[in-house]
Amino acid sequence: MKKLALPFIFCVSTLFYFSCSSDIDNATDNKQPESISFQLKSMPTDSINKAARMYVLMTQTQDYIDFKSSVSAFNSKVVPNRVSFSSKSQWMSWITDNISKTGFTTVTQFESMFDDCVTKFDLLMQNNDELFKLIEPAADDTTALLQIFEPELMPQPEPLQDIDACKEACMDATSTAIDVENHGFVQQLAMAVFILRDAEFATSAIEDHEMAINYYIPMDLNICMMECEQNGGSN
Repeated sequence: MKKLALPFIFCVSTLFYFSCSSDIDNATDNKQPESISFQLKSMPTDSINKAARMYVLMTQTQDYIDFKSSVSAFNSKVVPNRVSFSSKSQWMSWITDNISKTGFTTVTQFESMFDDCVTKFDLLMQNNDELFKLIEPAADDTTALLQIFEPELMPQPEPLQDIDACKEACMDATSTAIDVENHGFVQQLAMAVFILRDAEFATSAIEDHEMAINYYIPMDLNICMMECEQNGGSN
């Protein structure tokens, strides 16, 4: 069994920040790290460490705080829909037919909030040009990106003691989902920022990641654990 055990198990009443949302297998459908594989070069250790320090400092800036707030506000209205798109045009096509399933009151509100996320991400990149130029050589080095983007990643939970086989299987599935999500996120973001130069794609990748770590994976774990309880801990 991998490094496991989440502090948010059975927190069904809350949907935010390691709390709760639905179906571990489906949560990773849009994140397949094998589909975008960058493993051609390596980034020097000193550059990785410098970039990681600069990334942490960036997360303390107002630009970053504003961007993350806009993403959270957008995602809170998309929930509980499990959708993932890489461009504004795809989002707009979906929202036109599905706005009643969201917390948005109008398509105009949706578009405004989406555009706000993209604009704030553009500003974040512009004001942290040195950092993103430093990271760019790591666009094909997933291991380095995972170290640099660590503040954005979903952590592996701490071990739980004395759990039955059914719950252990839930934890293992969650651990796998986290690994797939984190790898998929850094590869999608690297492609968006350094290969495609597409702020919309980058913003969507970040929104998807936030949804996975704050809603879908935690809820999937809760559902799995509750099913174990209902079945008396059987496999």
